[in-house]
Amino acid sequence: LSIAYTSKGDLPKAIEYGELMSQKAMTPADKAWAQRSLGWALCRAGITQRGIDLMVEALPVFKAGKWLPSIIPMACTIGEGYFLAGDHENARQMLEEGIETFKSCGTRFYLGWAHRLLGELLLKVDVHLAASHLEKSIEVLQEIKAENELALAYASYGRLHKSEGRSEQAIEYMTKALEIFERINTLIEPNKILEELADLKGQ
Repeated sequence: LSIAYTSKGDLPKAIEYGELMSQKAMTPADKAWAQRSLGWALCRAGITQRGIDLMVEALPVFKAGKWLPSIIPMACTIGEGYFLAGDHENARQMLEEGIETFKSCGTRFYLGWAHRLLGELLLKVDVHLAASHLEKSIEVLQEIKAENELALAYASYGRLHKSEGRSEQAIEYMTKALEIFERINTLIEPNKILEELADLKGQ
């Protein structure tokens, strides 16, 4: 539930269930799963350092057991945490290492997610490389119909076009993102997109 609410954007609920799981954890594995879920929710809620610390502490537990179903997602959740905290060096390292694992394991959802995050991270550094990552993200996520993550990638690609002065293309991709977010009832993101679209159309 914590993971589901984080994905939806209902961060108070995500944190509530993450903390409840932490309180009820009976084993080291239970505790690590709680740290993973709560840590990600905290990062998206802006409590980045605590969130990162929880996830980084949990990761060795999963690695010791070679438990890939938890190791694989954490390349994205910890990478995103570092990104949100402004630690771009660690974020990039985590995501690039994750992409190699995702390719070998065939975990396309996380591959698309990692490419989207790298595209966002590189947007102000290397716009061409950022575009390459976002295009790969969109391609993968379209194939597997991962709509919420696809909408995030569309929004990021729209922002890339905006940064390059291509308002028409920016509006196109931001509108695609908004349509998905509204249809699947994602929270937070639609308001962001509406504000950005209003700004674009007012230029």
